Amino acid sequence: MTKILITGASGMVGKHLVDMCLDKGYYVRGTDIRYDDRYEDARYDGFEFFQADLRNFDECKKAVLDMDVVFHVAGVKGSPKRAAEQPNDYFTPMLQFNTNMAEAARLQGVDWYVYTSTVGVYQPAKVFKEDDVWKTYPSENDKYAGWVKRLGELQLDCFETHYGLKNYSIVRPANIYGEYDEFGEESTVIASLVKKAYHDNNDILSVWGDGTPIRDFIHAEDVARGILLSYENKITEPINLGSGNGVRIKDIAEIIANHYSQEIEYDTTKPNGDNKRLMDMTRANSYGFYPEVDLETGIKRVIKYYESLQK
Repeated sequence: MTKILITGASGMVGKHLVDMCLDKGYYVRGTDIRYDDRYEDARYDGFEFFQADLRNFDECKKAVLDMDVVFHVAGVKGSPKRAAEQPNDYFTPMLQFNTNMAEAARLQGVDWYVYTSTVGVYQPAKVFKEDDVWKTYPSENDKYAGWVKRLGELQLDCFETHYGLKNYSIVRPANIYGEYDEFGEESTVIASLVKKAYHDNNDILSVWGDGTPIRDFIHAEDVARGILLSYENKITEPINLGSGNGVRIKDIAEIIANHYSQEIEYDTTKPNGDNKRLMDMTRANSYGFYPEVDLETGIKRVIKYYESLQK
């Protein structure tokens, strides 16, 4: 039985990935910095939860011990505002997570390693193409997070040059959302708007910016599906995981506002961020990857999940 380690197992993508791997008959070890009681259900036979702080190299080595495959999904959640004003809350922990896990996996001699990068590695452009990353710099709006994820990619390239290792995949998800998101101050735009709409005591949904920025959104379940595909097909070139279809923040807000019968008010004193972020999906499509969760269905799933938490 193939044994798979999934870092960030309590997160949006990690939770879906655990379920998918178990459904396929893999043995799964999940790690996260906090214990997750969602895994106490009997359906999680063939699964073990290993509480670990990936900033600690010794804990990373223990987590990967006897594993065949590593899906490195763990990351640091945060809002654009905090990332701009307190970037070291992200940069240093992420640098430690990525460096420690890749090195621990190399020392363990795992068969395959999947590294979850980000759309933030790209410079603003009409469309993001995988091979353009190293010709440019990350956006100033995503500089620190973009560079730290790039360094994780570079480390794997380093292993290939130094040790001849080519047993890794790199996936670059677009803007991820889903029902296991955090709904606090560090939530994504969709989770933040769902929470705001649910709790507002008036008929107005306030949205940062003017609603015109275009983003490529992908449900966490589809990201998990792409990670599995990259491993099972042994894809050795970076692939984008997105929809390839741009959607305005305004369109997101309208789906949520309509659900709660609210009007939208745009706060143009707040920043928009990059004007457009859209993935080129040609390469991923060539490997058979296509998202299965459409945006409106995905948002309604987030709404239903959040409302269930309030009961």
